[in-house]
Amino acid sequence: MGSHSVSEAVTGPPAADDDERGTPRPGPPSRARRPRRGVDVPLAVLAAMIVLLCAVLLVPLAGLVWAAFGPGEGFGGGAPSLDNFRTVLASSGLGGTLVRTLLLGVGSVLVMLVVAVPLAWLYTRTDLRGKTVILFLAAAKMAIPGFLVALGYIFMFNPSNGIINTWWGDLGGGAPLSNVYSLKWIILLQGLDFAGPAFFMLVPTLRVIDVNIEEAAAVHGIPRWRAALQLLLPVAAPAIAGVSIFFFIVAVEVFDYAGMLGMPSRITVLSTLIYQYTQGSTGVPEYGNAAAVGLGMALGIGLVMFAYYRAMRRANQLATVTGKRAAREPIRLTRGGRTAAYGLIGSYALAGVVLPVLMLVWASLMPYLRPPSAAAFADLSFAAYTDAAYDLAEVLPNTLLLVAVVPTAAVAFAACAGWLVTRTRLRGRRGLDALIMMTLAIPSIVMAVSFVYVGLSVYRWLPLYGTAAFLALVVACRFVATAYRTLHGTMLQVHHELEEAAAVSGIRRGRAFLSVVLPTVRGSLVYAWFWIALLTLRELTITLILSSDGTDVMSTRIYGYSSAGETSLSGALGVIQLGMITVLLVAFCRVARRQSL
Repeated sequence: MGSHSVSEAVTGPPAADDDERGTPRPGPPSRARRPRRGVDVPLAVLAAMIVLLCAVLLVPLAGLVWAAFGPGEGFGGGAPSLDNFRTVLASSGLGGTLVRTLLLGVGSVLVMLVVAVPLAWLYTRTDLRGKTVILFLAAAKMAIPGFLVALGYIFMFNPSNGIINTWWGDLGGGAPLSNVYSLKWIILLQGLDFAGPAFFMLVPTLRVIDVNIEEAAAVHGIPRWRAALQLLLPVAAPAIAGVSIFFFIVAVEVFDYAGMLGMPSRITVLSTLIYQYTQGSTGVPEYGNAAAVGLGMALGIGLVMFAYYRAMRRANQLATVTGKRAAREPIRLTRGGRTAAYGLIGSYALAGVVLPVLMLVWASLMPYLRPPSAAAFADLSFAAYTDAAYDLAEVLPNTLLLVAVVPTAAVAFAACAGWLVTRTRLRGRRGLDALIMMTLAIPSIVMAVSFVYVGLSVYRWLPLYGTAAFLALVVACRFVATAYRTLHGTMLQVHHELEEAAAVSGIRRGRAFLSVVLPTVRGSLVYAWFWIALLTLRELTITLILSSDGTDVMSTRIYGYSSAGETSLSGALGVIQLGMITVLLVAFCRVARRQSL
């Protein structure tokens, strides 16, 4: 065999553009290296994840509609009908329930704005010393579950044995100072709960508004506070309106405060009405009636969300950020202004964080609720924590399972969906985007009811209902939209040329997703994972509807002990859960510092 034959056997025959001496001639531009043939396993897994996501989001929606138009108990044959809607509309207390729900939504938003807007203004546009403490307070308030805050206030203002009411009675006050089981307390505490996330949503807007607005007012002798009210707030109005609409939706669907403080005194709103239907007045769950209320609630929230998107679109009409000037002098507060600012911050810290946490700790150390005194301090005991250890053996494994599985599954689903929507041109990708965002219009309790219906309907063939895996799947589906919104914007910033370079190197699309796109958005993945893990620890609504013997988690066990009047056990478990949240936040800070998130 000649030398040419050997070389051809290894590298193939010489190119047509080579001369006889083997000197290469200029040829056409190099083409991208073709990927190796075969199945792209990562891409196949990615496609399977997207199909599974569509299934777990569409099936409950279909189940909700079928349950609403089906039999009263939600199962069985028969033609679709409006009987469930007639039953709900004919109920005597529906009008009052709708009015209270509206008051709850509007009142919670007003309380939120009264606290969040001044705090955001103080942080972004003033020279207040130590104002970074506002960031810590807002983050701490977001970390504390609402049902634990409600539990702390029950320990203080329970009309029968609340600590502050007992003090008031000992001082000769007679009747209880205040009854925490009232709509006004639900509105107040829920509004304070929303102030933390609303603060973080408003800070970027107030930070970037052009300083010339206030400086022009100062030149004309207008006081700073009047300029903030008459000039700054109107410019920020679209953003404030958007935040208000968003939290109105949250206010009417959240269960924590309405369930903890409203149900004991028969104060019914839509979220608690759905829960009562799932329990059944005669002991038999009325899933059809619950689905009818939930479907109407979802449609109403959908209309409100439409108004929210319109408000966000109008925000562009009042843009004031230009490239002319970046630096600005913060507003100098007067002595009275600083006093008022510190008073607001101190009141928010005391009412939102300090008092409820201290009450949980105190209640966990007392055999029964009573005010602090020399005799009470002599009875301090850790017996409740010993008893809580037996509960932890039952609920801690399920809780840790949810904290590990839910954020992982939600982020995985969201990453796959974000890749399809932002990195491809496939038909139907906008439909997937709309489907994911549609879940935001479905309240947590409504989603839980729809999954209950579907789970029981297919139990004969797929016995998942009543298992920890089923519970984790439902909670993960609830938080997919949260992770998706976090990752969607980040993936849009990843330039397509990175994947094009990978394709030139012969890397397939599935492998490029794993080795190029995901590492690029690593920071958002970590942030979304920890944020959803925190939300999972805070979750009460879905876990309360779906949990059963063997699938209890810490939040449902705390709720059960609180409803039964077991103050020391509920307080001890609440303190332990706060400890778990603290550990999670410390871990996030460490990871964020290492990766410079």
